[in-house]
Amino acid sequence: MNTVKCPKCGYENRANARFCHSCGEPLAPPNPAPPDVSQHPTQPLTLPLASDLPTTHPLPEASIGFAPLPEGALLRNGQYVIEEMRVANEHVNAYLVKENTPVRLCPNCQKETFDPQERFCSTCGADISNIESLYLRYLVHETTDEQAFAAESQLLGMRLEHPGLLLPHDAFTETPYGPPRHYLVEPEFAPPLATSLSLPQKLPRVLKWGVTLAQALDYLHRHQVALRETGPGHIAVEGKEARWTQLDQAYVIPPDARSIAVSHFAQDVHGLAAALFHLVTGERQVKLPEQVEMTFSQALTAPEKIPAAAFAAALEEVLQELRRPAGITLIVGRRTDVGQVRSLNEDSLLTLDSTAVFRSLSAPVGMFAVADGMGGHEAGDVASRLAIQAIAQQTIRGVLSPAAVGENLPDAHQWLNDTTVASNQAVYSQRKAAGTDMGTTLVMALVVGDQATLANVGDSRAYLLNQSGIAQITTDHSLVERLVATGQITREEAAHHPQKNVIYRVIGDKPHTEVDLFDQQLAPGDALLLCSDGLSGMVTDEQMWQIWNTSTSPQETCDRLVKAANEAGGEDNITVVIVQTTT
Repeated sequence: MNTVKCPKCGYENRANARFCHSCGEPLAPPNPAPPDVSQHPTQPLTLPLASDLPTTHPLPEASIGFAPLPEGALLRNGQYVIEEMRVANEHVNAYLVKENTPVRLCPNCQKETFDPQERFCSTCGADISNIESLYLRYLVHETTDEQAFAAESQLLGMRLEHPGLLLPHDAFTETPYGPPRHYLVEPEFAPPLATSLSLPQKLPRVLKWGVTLAQALDYLHRHQVALRETGPGHIAVEGKEARWTQLDQAYVIPPDARSIAVSHFAQDVHGLAAALFHLVTGERQVKLPEQVEMTFSQALTAPEKIPAAAFAAALEEVLQELRRPAGITLIVGRRTDVGQVRSLNEDSLLTLDSTAVFRSLSAPVGMFAVADGMGGHEAGDVASRLAIQAIAQQTIRGVLSPAAVGENLPDAHQWLNDTTVASNQAVYSQRKAAGTDMGTTLVMALVVGDQATLANVGDSRAYLLNQSGIAQITTDHSLVERLVATGQITREEAAHHPQKNVIYRVIGDKPHTEVDLFDQQLAPGDALLLCSDGLSGMVTDEQMWQIWNTSTSPQETCDRLVKAANEAGGEDNITVVIVQTTT
């Protein structure tokens, strides 16, 4: 890994670092010339290392020296207070600062909330009423060179926001004394860069990073922003996620220069492809799967012909192809029962699946759903039936028919959302016409090959079962679930709470309803379990898994689960669907 040694403290920094991570001293990394990649690669590929590409330019020196600010000084009109001097010289000062206003961070999405009276996160809706306030700290760089942070300041002014971008926290200009001073505010602890990774990295992981980074490039290009520097030193990696960072060379293309946009955008795509190739090989010559080589080859030799959006789609397609098993089969079990207490079964279920075989590979497609009706005689049972009928109609028309003739299937998220709307409208219309309070919960799974997309409204659940155990996929829209999420009661207390059946979101009680969506990859041997609360409220998760793990088929599992719920009291209708994958 290329590094640059700090002249002050000797710390080995990443090759493109502008400031020493240990003491804050400004650094001047080398700036090599870009390699020649004009020739089409042959087998095996011989491609440039992304680390050979130029990274960043040395920070321009300030025209005059300037005195550092003292500890306790305020910046940004009092928004930040200087806690510690990190470096001070005639070119750049660096400070550790603290935000003057306390903030609460959402535990779910990390959204910052400054209003102490706000109870729920404005982004994801999580309860933040019990979250303690804290004072955030940042690293601030200060210079009198007005061009030093011009690129970052311009990007921040555009209010760009994408999961594949890691922008600085803030940039501003103030005049405490002498000439104007320019400031860049960054996190105190920056995430590691791709240059720090051991090589080679696993191909699926790098392709996943590439999809996010290419989508972020497309987002920037649509805003007429070119990064111009796209090597590993500009990629921050945190676990499974990758984001663009160190954006000091970004260029916002003015309206009168849009003719050069294509070449700038092509340079970005080329640089990303070279970086991904470097991360996945760490060598100049390597043999990769054919579809991977073809994707990299096009982006490296003719990047002007594959825009960032197309490159992202190509990487996603390659990733899915690598993950796809040779063939997969779905085995389904189903059972519904009135239980031991109720006189009417208000539950309904749906299992619709088909399997087309092309080139000896099975491509199963299926829709599976459980609806738990409510409202009493001629209400709850009608509601669940109407919801299921609407789903069946949507499935036959929009999924099974296209799949049977090899046509492309609709986007799973959009289709499930539209199907939920259709179900809700069917139940709501009947509710208004009949003058009842009918409604129904709904959990459904659209399975295409080894990919399941699930949706739920209410407290009917979906679980994933495999040899590792059982995991709940969906989240109940119930009062007790919210109490558990906010720490007011434990999971054990929720099981016996007197209001455990109170739910706040159902199908049919309003003209419009919201649906939660989940994606779940299925490995051979995995099983999806969909059920009403007549099962989950009477049988523990561990018991469900033990019954599944000791059964010889999904149908036997369903039969035994219903029996277990009845033996535990059968206080509600019991409905269960098992969808198991096998090769």
